[in-house]
Amino acid sequence: MKTVLKTFFVFLISIQIHSQERLISGVVTDESGLPLPGVNVLVKGTSKGVQTDFDGLYRINVKDSDVLVFSFIGYITTEKKVEKHIEISVSLEIEKASLDEIVIVGYSTKRESKSLSYTVSSLKTESVSRALSGKVAGLEITDSKSKTAYDSISEPQSGQLTAGEINDLEKWSDWLCALKSREPKNIQNNWGFYLQNKIEVYVLNNDGNPLNNVKVTLFNDFNEQIMTAKTDVSGKVVLFKDLNKLYKNKYFVVQVINGNNVLGKKITDNHKNVNFLIDSENVSNDIDVMFTVDATGSMSDEINYLKSEIKNIISRLDSKIDKKRVALTFYRDSGDEYLVRDFDFDEDIESVRHNLSKQSANGGGDYEEAVEQALKISLEKAWNENAKSRLMFLLLDAPPHLTQENVSLIKNQIKKAQEKGIKIIPIVASGADKNVEFLMRFFSLSTNGTYVFLTDDSGIGNPHIKPTTPEYKVEKLNDLIVRLIKKYSGIIG
Repeated sequence: MKTVLKTFFVFLISIQIHSQERLISGVVTDESGLPLPGVNVLVKGTSKGVQTDFDGLYRINVKDSDVLVFSFIGYITTEKKVEKHIEISVSLEIEKASLDEIVIVGYSTKRESKSLSYTVSSLKTESVSRALSGKVAGLEITDSKSKTAYDSISEPQSGQLTAGEINDLEKWSDWLCALKSREPKNIQNNWGFYLQNKIEVYVLNNDGNPLNNVKVTLFNDFNEQIMTAKTDVSGKVVLFKDLNKLYKNKYFVVQVINGNNVLGKKITDNHKNVNFLIDSENVSNDIDVMFTVDATGSMSDEINYLKSEIKNIISRLDSKIDKKRVALTFYRDSGDEYLVRDFDFDEDIESVRHNLSKQSANGGGDYEEAVEQALKISLEKAWNENAKSRLMFLLLDAPPHLTQENVSLIKNQIKKAQEKGIKIIPIVASGADKNVEFLMRFFSLSTNGTYVFLTDDSGIGNPHIKPTTPEYKVEKLNDLIVRLIKKYSGIIG
């Protein structure tokens, strides 16, 4: 009997050990040995999986009995048994048959087209040699003779990430309703943003045309400055009577300064809008666009796609704009390889694309990242104060560290963005929670921007939170951002 019990317990222990998960890693490359970013690494028979980072690296928790499936559009799917291995690296072969016709529907998950507001696209090539010289099966393959090693590394095809937008300024009643939930209350208590009582200021010239870059300041009845901002291309700016604190004022003063013109109007708390007429004209047709990107390890599931989308976006900046300048800021956290890596505004789009290609995701560790430092460096750049549009797209999946010092720093950076007329447009990626969503919505509202978030509809990356809003439209991310740039630059069509 003892022998039977002993055998039984040994059997149970062996089953338990066999079922325990452990971390393994590896590198996925192509046939020439170049790393492949964005490869799906799935546990066979489950929905559990990860994607390789910029260097082709992956890490995943598995059991000895699992089988890993490596798949990438345009390459032959490969399976590997885990068994006792602690590292599994593979080299994927190009699937020659796939060069004839590929339908791009996103990696790992094919979704019903009725759930999207866009249609999938089809790629056709005439031959293998022609396909390999251009864009094939979701990859961009470039000539190494004319590009750097970074540029020649395969990157996903643009136009795959999906996103939605919440413009709280345009859906004000929905925003007030959303403020009743728990998460915005936490943000108000922790960060001191309120944004429940706004006034819209319109500045026109004598011909009735909107004037942008006009400085507008809101004072309370003690002559204390509450907020200063600039009108945009629509001649409008939204100021908040309760920007950083609740108030009990009956009267306010709105002051407009444009050159030698100084006008002021006294309003009551009941006023929701006020108009000014100034004898002036708009002169600039330039725009500045900044991309500030979280480059910590938690962004590795989507950063290569985001890089492809950004490259596509900056190449589509409208020809109707006189001077188009783009800047880049990448940030991680304290103790990482770098805290902030930045590239000032540049009219040379190819140079910007080159700098973008060299970036990868790594570091981090805890949930919070150095968002406040990224804002500080980004806003210190040489922004064109006369540009008709100044936009900062903040791509992230985690909040700043919540400390009293950072609360003060964040508020100062928001104030600087307001005074410079810079609209902050967050783009929230997978892994973000509701606190991130609402803090970013406070950022966008404070600077008269809008809130953008990635969705699960592409099937790319880890799960994305559902936003707090009655409804939203799903778009391709690159199309959405181009639409916003045109909108805030006054470009029709």
